[in-house]
Amino acid sequence: YKEPYLYFNQKVLVVGAANSAVDVALESFRKGASEVIMVVREDAIRESVKYWVRPDIENRIKEGEIKAYFNSHLTAIREKEAEILTPDGLITISNDFVLAMTGYTPDFAFLTSLGIRLLPDDGLFIPSHNPETMETNVPGIYLAGVICGGMQTNKWFIENSRVHADLAIQDILEKSKNLR
Repeated sequence: YKEPYLYFNQKVLVVGAANSAVDVALESFRKGASEVIMVVREDAIRESVKYWVRPDIENRIKEGEIKAYFNSHLTAIREKEAEILTPDGLITISNDFVLAMTGYTPDFAFLTSLGIRLLPDDGLFIPSHNPETMETNVPGIYLAGVICGGMQTNKWFIENSRVHADLAIQDILEKSKNLR
């Protein structure tokens, strides 16, 4: 998924219930998808969904503008249809696109191969970094965005992590002044 325009006048099935799935469902709905259906394993949209977006998706579902199958699983994808196992049994729906927005997992192996320490913060494995500069424990390597939260992938979003790049650049510029 990159943008919703490809799905104009198309039937879209979104798998997931967290931020990416909710954003994709809402964007596709608003940009003219003929139908947006969500398949959610849990019994509700995740509590971790951005607080300013959660009421919107819940209201779209309540109004029937976006259909959601809760406590359900996608079991098959075929050309022009998909199967969903719901609490009421197996159903087949007409469908054009399936977007599996099932989550993000940081590439911890890559980070550790660079020498970045992972701090076991309640099992969330936060990459070691200075939040004032974004520099890691490895001099010259900086982090920005969702990776800064380790497995706590609902802490940082585009909306609240834009400052990370500014902090890193400021630190780099300050260090380059000291080299002159």
